[in-house]
Amino acid sequence: MMIINWGPIAETEWVPSFDKALEEHIRTYRNPKVRRASLSAWELLYRILAENGLPVGGIAFEDGGKPYFKGNPVYFSIAHSHGVCAAAVSDRPVGVDVERIRDSYNPHMVERSLSSREKERYEGDFTHVWCRKEAVAKMTGRGIVGYPAGIDTTEYAFWEEKITYGGEEYWLAACEAPKEG
Repeated sequence: MMIINWGPIAETEWVPSFDKALEEHIRTYRNPKVRRASLSAWELLYRILAENGLPVGGIAFEDGGKPYFKGNPVYFSIAHSHGVCAAAVSDRPVGVDVERIRDSYNPHMVERSLSSREKERYEGDFTHVWCRKEAVAKMTGRGIVGYPAGIDTTEYAFWEEKITYGGEEYWLAACEAPKEG
């Protein structure tokens, strides 16, 4: 079971009632735009849970910063980029990312970011690949550390969608850990 949704970043200061840990986390954001984007993503997550009758739990953060529900069997991931945010929930580890589509990237960045298998399949759409890498990094909880070429997205299945909002195009990608057994 994977549920994914996206929406616009809102002018909001409402902190969904998960618990005090989230409130404390939100206070660390100094940039008002980043703060609103994060709040919008958390609100979207809260709505997904409520609309699907899923339990809302207290939030905690792993040492690497990955948020999770304390004592709740629901896994989640949130993301935001410029004008939109996204959230995904699942019954197993999940990762989601959304990125505004760009026409060009620094060739050196592309070269050092792709695994050897990704290089074999690369067709010039780096936003697509990068979004997948971020989703995997969030799902595993390891993040993108060092060179991103260490994350080989060819090993995973993705749910993906191109989004148009506010005259901009975005790529949305989500993946969940394989079922055990």
